Amino acid sequence: MRNITALIMLLLMMQVATGCRKTPDHVIPEGKMAEIMADINIGNAIVEAERGHYSTDSSKMVLMQSIYARHGVTAADVDTSLVWYGHNIETYIKVCEAAEEILTKRIESAEMTAGKTAGAPLPMNLDGDSVNLWASVPTRRVTGHEASDFQTFSLFTDKNWDRGDRYTLSAKGINTRGEVTMFIAADYNDGTTEYATLRRPAEDMQRLTFVMDSAKVASRIYGSLHYSGSEGEVAYLDSISLVRTRGRNDNVAARKGQLTTRNR
Repeated sequence: MRNITALIMLLLMMQVATGCRKTPDHVIPEGKMAEIMADINIGNAIVEAERGHYSTDSSKMVLMQSIYARHGVTAADVDTSLVWYGHNIETYIKVCEAAEEILTKRIESAEMTAGKTAGAPLPMNLDGDSVNLWASVPTRRVTGHEASDFQTFSLFTDKNWDRGDRYTLSAKGINTRGEVTMFIAADYNDGTTEYATLRRPAEDMQRLTFVMDSAKVASRIYGSLHYSGSEGEVAYLDSISLVRTRGRNDNVAARKGQLTTRNR
């Protein structure tokens, strides 16, 4: 009798567990998918920041394969799951939100480990010829109607700056129907400000590159990223980064199209 009761309890537990799962057996569950997407976002940020090391498709593939192996899945598993999530957009949005929460917690944990208080800004000035200076999470939910949809950054001169440095602001739209606006400017010690802007549909990866004047000394570089959504829309900006690279010998040609104004 006890064995029959135990068997019935086991079957009931299995039914409850099956009922709680919203995804089919061939699809990666929501929680695990959120973890994978968080790691993929970090991997994309690494690729953007270290373009010299990840300049070929094969090197990028190796990085992605290492992420999949960490979670015990294959690229085919992820692709199949994304197709299902793409047809179940409400569930996909929940997974994206969970991935963003995971990234936020990782940043807060890193700050605490470094002896900082929660909520303090991440370091904005780093050594190296190619570094990602974006201080916030690389994925953000946007509606186009909230103050948080307008994201800004501001960097001041330090020992790591070089004249003629290049700054590339990047973002990729997910489930977007509107436009993304990017703005980068630099204040120079001679009282002038040089700037560049971009406004395009947010779908696919969009990039704005700003090249500092190698003949001048800059005191600050700053800018913004904003998504203009439609009423009731919920979308995402993914793979957000601000990558600084060292200048080349084509400073004048590279700065073509950038505008200059004199401060009063």
